[in-house]
Amino acid sequence: TVEYDITLIDGLQDFGALSKEELAKSFRSWMLGLATHGLDAIRELPELYQNYVKGEGVELKEFNIYLGKKKISQTADDSGNVPEAFIVDRNFIVAAIARYVKEKHENDDHFTPMYLSTCQYVDYDNQRVLVRNKVSKEEIYVEYDLLIGCDGVRSTVREALIKRHSDFSCSITDIFNNFKAVHVDRPKSISSEGMSLLPDLFPCFQGIALPETGGKVNISCGFPRHLMDEVDEELKSDDYRIVAKYVKEKFKAFELVDYDDFAKQWVGQRWNQTGMVHCNYYHSSQTNIVIMGDAAHATSPSIGMGMNTALRDAQEFCNILKENKDDLSLTLPAFSEARVKEGNSLTSLAHNLYCFEKKQQMLETIHMIARSFFHKKFPSLVADHPQNMIGVRGIMLSDVFDHATKLGIIPKHRSINEKIRIEHFEKSCGMVKPCKTGSKARLIIGAVLAALATATYA
Repeated sequence: TVEYDITLIDGLQDFGALSKEELAKSFRSWMLGLATHGLDAIRELPELYQNYVKGEGVELKEFNIYLGKKKISQTADDSGNVPEAFIVDRNFIVAAIARYVKEKHENDDHFTPMYLSTCQYVDYDNQRVLVRNKVSKEEIYVEYDLLIGCDGVRSTVREALIKRHSDFSCSITDIFNNFKAVHVDRPKSISSEGMSLLPDLFPCFQGIALPETGGKVNISCGFPRHLMDEVDEELKSDDYRIVAKYVKEKFKAFELVDYDDFAKQWVGQRWNQTGMVHCNYYHSSQTNIVIMGDAAHATSPSIGMGMNTALRDAQEFCNILKENKDDLSLTLPAFSEARVKEGNSLTSLAHNLYCFEKKQQMLETIHMIARSFFHKKFPSLVADHPQNMIGVRGIMLSDVFDHATKLGIIPKHRSINEKIRIEHFEKSCGMVKPCKTGSKARLIIGAVLAALATATYA
């Protein structure tokens, strides 16, 4: 049996030492849905879910789509297709796991936590990392036999793979969306156990409403970046009164309890963006490094599977390590083989199940509703929509990606989305100049004359 000495390096403070009140007051993050992928991983550790995680969120029992005021609902009683899900603030899950680690391993001689510390550099030739304490500014080297990089979109650990392996391919892009999220009192008209999709809640915007503990609901909404000029000016205002008046007039799905509260939170934050990462493998046998979570496959929050996939990464790595009896030469490549297809399916689904072009996205929303309806009526004849398969126990993300590709959703949206993204970049940085109306007219007239001359000559 191999015994491990674990050193945890974390750039933030120990969330496990904070009270729930301190977390709620100063460390709110966006809400997410823990699906079976994440829940099954958490349940592998005795007591973690039941004693630490369960009380932090809301068990999901209802799924809704609002088309204007029209509500289309599906509950666990209606169909077995509502996947198990647990809605919770991201940082509450982090804190719950940190409390578990603190209480179980605080006096463990084989565990060394280094909070408020960052990895500055990986010296892979000598298998050590340079760590800096953010408070004291002291820097020390920490040696490793195995380095697991879960250090986010701008991963320092992943940088070592880039430097060491010429065949390691990694792309880092933004999700091409601007979004905001607010935590407001839950209206009585919406379920305390229901997730609600809000397509076109404002012009250009797609949204989602997730229930919280304490009678709250988290409403998040965003738009593709190239549509910024088409977003109504009221939503760009710094005056909460203007925003409140606009939302009261334009938001049709359900009536909010306090429009001023929504608006004050809205104007009190910038437009949020996040990154997206694709890698062609997740390990280095030569340097004994493995990456997982956002370091391997950071993604858009649009399908809510980022943390789920990160937790499943950890679960799978642990299981593969056991199967190979702690032999890293077998474990590391086996982990890449198992997880690269899942991580890349995650990022591709999150980016391309939705379309940046407004008309096509509306058609896809109609397609999702229609396919879901007919699948429920004729399950043997009509395959389910990929959105409904995400997070279902026994269905891998690579299975969903394969299904969405064969239905033509991914190829169509990917073609449109990439075209829009590239054209937006070329225009915004000045590679392509705005067309002058006069020049365009002369070009059209010239083309017509040329065509006439060709026809005449022929």
